[in-house]
Amino acid sequence: MSANERIETKFEIATKKKRLAGLILGLLLFLIGSWGSLASSTKDEISEDGLQELFSTVRYHIKNDYVDQVSNQDLMFGAIRGMLQALDDPHSRFMTPDEFNELQVETRGNFGGLGIEISMKDNVLTVVSPIEDTPAYRAGIKPNDKIIEINKKSTRDLSLTEAVKQLRGTPGTSVNISIAREGEDEILYFDIVREVIKIQVVNSEILEGNIGYIRLKQFSATAPDDMKKILMDFQAKKVKGLILDMRWNPGGLLDAANKISNFFLKEGEIVSTRGRRAELDRVFKVNPRQTLFPDLPLVVLANEGSASASEIVTGAIKDNKRGIFIGTKTFGKGSVQNVIPLMYNTAIALTIQKYYTPSGTSIHKTGIKPDIEVQPLDFTREDRRHYRELREKNIVQDFVKQNPNYNNETVAKFRKQIEAKGLGLTDFAARRTLREEYDKNKVRPVVDLEFDVQLKRAIEEIKKKV
Repeated sequence: MSANERIETKFEIATKKKRLAGLILGLLLFLIGSWGSLASSTKDEISEDGLQELFSTVRYHIKNDYVDQVSNQDLMFGAIRGMLQALDDPHSRFMTPDEFNELQVETRGNFGGLGIEISMKDNVLTVVSPIEDTPAYRAGIKPNDKIIEINKKSTRDLSLTEAVKQLRGTPGTSVNISIAREGEDEILYFDIVREVIKIQVVNSEILEGNIGYIRLKQFSATAPDDMKKILMDFQAKKVKGLILDMRWNPGGLLDAANKISNFFLKEGEIVSTRGRRAELDRVFKVNPRQTLFPDLPLVVLANEGSASASEIVTGAIKDNKRGIFIGTKTFGKGSVQNVIPLMYNTAIALTIQKYYTPSGTSIHKTGIKPDIEVQPLDFTREDRRHYRELREKNIVQDFVKQNPNYNNETVAKFRKQIEAKGLGLTDFAARRTLREEYDKNKVRPVVDLEFDVQLKRAIEEIKKKV
């Protein structure tokens, strides 16, 4: 049985029970405290009075007959939580006073973390994307990894807020997470040291052939201004093409995505948001006065770790036929949440709209397919198994101490030595493993073309157009 099958089995019974209970209790609570009258739409539906009576009966039996005493607050909070879980939307959730306070702390920042965006997917705690140059990224965490344990305790009954609280902590302390990953037969275990997550949101470089390269890691409030400065510098240096790299970018502010898309488009629609309340729907259109590069050859790089605002920009450029999207299909996180404070310092986060690209395509749960799909180089299953053993036995570290220069001859020597120990690696894995050790105390370069086949293809496409 694979790791994925085991995790599905492990969560299956609890998930079904939780969703059924949530559906019943949540719906009943909504009706008993509804904001307005809810009329029956079919003859088979139970009337509002009947549902209120059913809810009261269930509550009576729990209060009087259940083996343990349960407080009214616990019952009501559980019913509200269940009502939101019945929506089958991981982004809509109820927050107790403690959880609401945690959300507010999270937005103020300066805490130790791992550098991952997480969500609930099919009722399992799932990685949206690791943020580049953070502890999670360096440890090898990937999009769609299922976090099944934190510090050896199951995440099965954890809310998203509770999970964030457990992953966050004092900088310098360690947290152990257990991962189920598609394609892996075994559960993966990671010990990751927390850091204060400070991200340089935008990096840039001018590549060979006078091609401007921008690496956008997050859609923060400062990202548009930071990018504008870089683009103005590119204008002065008369770059011949542009590459916008949003791989592993988990998203951020809608306003930032709108402004950044505008830099590259001269007309048309950027994105629209639509929900049940038509008066709240919005269409974001291009403001030609904000456009900086309306015609220069443009390639967007994105992947399965690109979510939300990254997908908005990717969709705007692709659908307006302004540039080419190279990489892999994006994550598919395209919805708008409204945090609604309630009485007693509780709150709900409620999905009120979805994002739609200019062609009218919903991003949510589907993602955006690339114009040119290029899969990245990666370790094989055997590579990962041998890599762990090489690291645990300090074989890599000792080899680098004895061979201080990284080159083709060094790689060949390394592969020969480890093969003699029964620990062979593919050429890519051997090179990547050595480079990781050689570069351990060096500043990470903005661009590394030795391994980045997606970026290489982007450069090739730009050169075809200049």
